[in-house]
Amino acid sequence: MNRNILSTSIFLLRNTWTRSIHTTAINYAMPTKAKKKADPMSDKIREDRKRRRYEKVISKLEKFKLQLKPVHEYEPERRILKELDVRKRAPTELTSEETTRRLMLNRDWAKHKHKQHQQEITFISRAIKSQESALEQLKQESEQLYEQAIQVDKKLIPFIRRGPLYSLPNPNYDAPDGDYFDTTNYFTKGFGVNFMEHMKTMERQKWTEIRAERRAKKEEKDDDK
Repeated sequence: MNRNILSTSIFLLRNTWTRSIHTTAINYAMPTKAKKKADPMSDKIREDRKRRRYEKVISKLEKFKLQLKPVHEYEPERRILKELDVRKRAPTELTSEETTRRLMLNRDWAKHKHKQHQQEITFISRAIKSQESALEQLKQESEQLYEQAIQVDKKLIPFIRRGPLYSLPNPNYDAPDGDYFDTTNYFTKGFGVNFMEHMKTMERQKWTEIRAERRAKKEEKDDDK
């Protein structure tokens, strides 16, 4: 009897399934986020302030958009500008005879220059043909003389060139110290204020407003808690 009970208990121990224990994560309840009530009037005032600020800048840009960069080399002297009334000459009215005379003079001058140009072309073409025929005859007589004749005469146009020498730097040379003066002319349009500085100021004001809004939101959250 005892032997049967012992064999049954051993059988049960061998065939018993072991089950592991699992634990789940603890989920705490999270309070709902309080919704901020937006004030439409404050938002409208803020947007109107920004719009007016940008409209001022745009109006200044449109006012001076056609202003060109001044070129100091083309600006006359102030002395000449003050003497414009004295230097100004009244236009002369030409008679019909004077107008005809000037037209005929221009036509005669044009004919003279055209004739001179044609003569120069004829003279150059004749000189080239004579040179070519002389070289051909010289080539038939002596090939060596022909080769010497077509060489470039370096003494015909003297050319002297003196440039910097390619040498190593002198280690004992003491370079003199000097001052640097910036003489660059900067052009700024006449906005009354510097445009870039004005834009930087507007950007700083924008970020100041954003930080103030964030600070107000944070204070409201702290009060709710």
